[in-house]
Amino acid sequence: MAAKPRPAKQIVAFKVEPELASLLDAMPNKSEFIRAAIQARLGTVCPLCRGSGVAPYGTVGDDLARLVQQHPLVVCSGCGTREPRPCHTPGHCEGDSRLDVFERFSAYYCEACFASVATCDKCGRPLATKHKTKGRVRCEGCKAA
Repeated sequence: MAAKPRPAKQIVAFKVEPELASLLDAMPNKSEFIRAAIQARLGTVCPLCRGSGVAPYGTVGDDLARLVQQHPLVVCSGCGTREPRPCHTPGHCEGDSRLDVFERFSAYYCEACFASVATCDKCGRPLATKHKTKGRVRCEGCKAA
């Protein structure tokens, strides 16, 4: 029986400090460790930049650790998915109506669910799914005013 062909692999080289090189050399399979570490890192969305790759300010290390501790996960009001709390960096997420709803009304919706939520035309309060509403949409508070 013929052996299964292995997928083609490429060699990637990078420089490290001597201390890190000796730690990696002591591992039984440093290539597997490095691959797993890189895949884990790439599969994690930064709660600070929300996957854009651009941090809203310079030093991220300690600030990111503090942010994650201060801002736990939030639950989507639509589907119940748990996601990192959106950033509150002034000027970073301005104009995002989904985050405006979260900050003003404490109602968090993931991007997929927010697409199906109607909001009050006047104050922005989340009301109902879009397919159930027609024309101008107003919350009870804005209707009474």
